[in-house]
Amino acid sequence: MNARILLAKEMLKDIDTIEGMVKELGFEVLFTSDVDSKGLAQKLNEGPNLIVCHYSQKDFFTETKGTHLPIILIADANERMILSSPSSYKIAYLHRPFSKAILNAVIDLLLTTED
Repeated sequence: MNARILLAKEMLKDIDTIEGMVKELGFEVLFTSDVDSKGLAQKLNEGPNLIVCHYSQKDFFTETKGTHLPIILIADANERMILSSPSSYKIAYLHRPFSKAILNAVIDLLLTTED
């Protein structure tokens, strides 16, 4: 599956590494800018299949933007995450560092599971 992945770089450290992993896995990167950018609405309209962002942006994408796209929430190893989400969302949580293989497995799982 050649999925389109929207990357929101705001607050994500080493976004270039994550972007490189996504591209090496064969996925198309739609966006690598801050979430308050004017281009975000346009990129959401281009039909991403999945969002990758910092864990603190979960509410921005689920409530503010109202998207029901699968989301991978990323935090650094020293950051604590509250692992909860409404049952209607497909959300995965990753702590950095993680390997390309782990990222691929999580993307595959989120994109292939039934709603």
